[in-house]
Amino acid sequence: MSRLPTLLTQARSALSIQQQIPHEKWAAIASQCGPAEIAEIERRIESLRAELETVEAWDGDTRDDIHFAIYQFLSY
Repeated sequence: MSRLPTLLTQARSALSIQQQIPHEKWAAIASQCGPAEIAEIERRIESLRAELETVEAWDGDTRDDIHFAIYQFLSY
């Protein structure tokens, strides 16, 4: 079973809703990922890419948010 949701929740625990998870915390999350977490990340990226296909071209803010989320998962 993947611990990714728990790791992400812990990383966000001291942040406001507007704040993104900082680089250092992403590095800590990555160091704790095993095969189950990697598989979940791959599923999330696939889901985000599918969602991106449904977003209208004029909705740049949403497209940027999705690209940013994909980038965060791919960076580590």
